[in-house]
Amino acid sequence: MIIGIIKETFPGETRVAATPATAGIFINKGFKLLVEAGAGQAAGFPDTAYQKAGAVICKTAAEILPQTDILLKIKAPVSDEIALLRRRSLLIGDLQNLTQPQLKELRDKNICAFALERLPRISRAQPFDILSSQNNLAGYQAVIKSLVLGNRIAPLMITSAGTIPPLKFLIIGVGVAGLQAIATAKRLGGKVFASDPRPEVKEQITSLGAEFLPDFQPLLPQIDVIITAALTAGRKAPKIITRKSLQKLSPGTVLIDMASDRGGNIENSLDNRIIRTENVIIYGGSLLAAEVPTTASILFANNLCNFILQFYSAGQKAFVPDSGDPLITSTCLLKG
Repeated sequence: MIIGIIKETFPGETRVAATPATAGIFINKGFKLLVEAGAGQAAGFPDTAYQKAGAVICKTAAEILPQTDILLKIKAPVSDEIALLRRRSLLIGDLQNLTQPQLKELRDKNICAFALERLPRISRAQPFDILSSQNNLAGYQAVIKSLVLGNRIAPLMITSAGTIPPLKFLIIGVGVAGLQAIATAKRLGGKVFASDPRPEVKEQITSLGAEFLPDFQPLLPQIDVIITAALTAGRKAPKIITRKSLQKLSPGTVLIDMASDRGGNIENSLDNRIIRTENVIIYGGSLLAAEVPTTASILFANNLCNFILQFYSAGQKAFVPDSGDPLITSTCLLKG
């Protein structure tokens, strides 16, 4: 079987769906790997590294898509790419951004599509869990980004020139990304508060050294950094920081909205844009993992590789999904 890897065309996307390491694993299992020239360049993986692993470099995606059996993607393919895809081929990746017209285009070509963002939250699914691996990195990068945008450092620092107090962080929404943001802010020396409507997460918050806030509104004037990661798959993001909340903040407060591509948790946030309003800085950070593309690609590619190998038939030297397995039934977006 032929696995295809093409350049990601989604604006701001720098990750790649296979690394030279996973390319080597696939090739050793009997797959042939076609990689578009420059597909891994932004993530730090040159064409020569893929060639050394045994992959074939092709000049364009148009050379790869018509002969691909399995297309691996970070973001869903666009219509021009779907038009070139071989009929009855397989598509595996994060397919959240597929539109209804694109779904119809895939269906018309009898494409079998597996959307790994739909994996069930069970321990057996962890090696394939693209949301967890990428959200973990996004939570880390959200903290780093906030320091860069605010031109500040996080820890208490006592110097002969004066004392610098620790930054106060507020993390709203304590899933994978939120927990990593808490842990990172604490490691960097910040004072961390966290809020989530689910009382059961209080223990997780306090175990990381943060203070749980059932109501964060009274503390807003004291906060230096707000990171919001309140999002449920398939739903529009709830508006948590309203204009009224923004007006309570001190000038220079940095806000990172990790749900900016779903309507945003923060009033006025725009996806992948930095804006200044109400004397504060707001960054729409839905692509934070793509800001650390080398690490993010390694983890994402490992998730995809693990998923394929989970259903790899040594006898057939092919990906043979088990129609009765919940890992397949939950992720199968289109049956082809």
